[in-house]
Amino acid sequence: MGEMNRIGFVVDVHLGKLARYLRLCGFDSIVPTGFDDRKIVELSLAENRIILSCDKLLLENRRVTNGFLVKSQKPEGQLKEVFDRFDLRKSVRPFTRCMECNSLLEVVEKEMIIDLLEPRTREYYNHFSICPACRHIYWEGSHYENMKKFIEKISVPAQPVRNAGK
Repeated sequence: MGEMNRIGFVVDVHLGKLARYLRLCGFDSIVPTGFDDRKIVELSLAENRIILSCDKLLLENRRVTNGFLVKSQKPEGQLKEVFDRFDLRKSVRPFTRCMECNSLLEVVEKEMIIDLLEPRTREYYNHFSICPACRHIYWEGSHYENMKKFIEKISVPAQPVRNAGK
């Protein structure tokens, strides 16, 4: 049932930080490295993914059925553009995807990974997730609160600009 509103992205290699931010928010976002425009379009069509790019020529390709030209130079602005364009705010599922490789995270017992943890992490934290693909480990450490605030800030809808003359 959750697959019904599944949205996936193919993200231009020049927008790597945007892809990481989308993953942080729980969105399926792949960054195909070494792909030419033709392969990116084929991947988009084969997997029904939206192409996010800052390359007008790529998006003007007649085979592109779903693409978006990202205009902002800053990753935070790029994320807001994508959130606005695709109305993603209600679909945010933070901390569910690996920021490194895009795989869905799995909860893991501390005892299963204790040998992989730094001493202070082992001492102060008890709840962990692991990426089954790249084995990256996540926990609610010092960056967690900052990331939560970042997601909350991004998730606030854009305010309409009011005409100052009226």
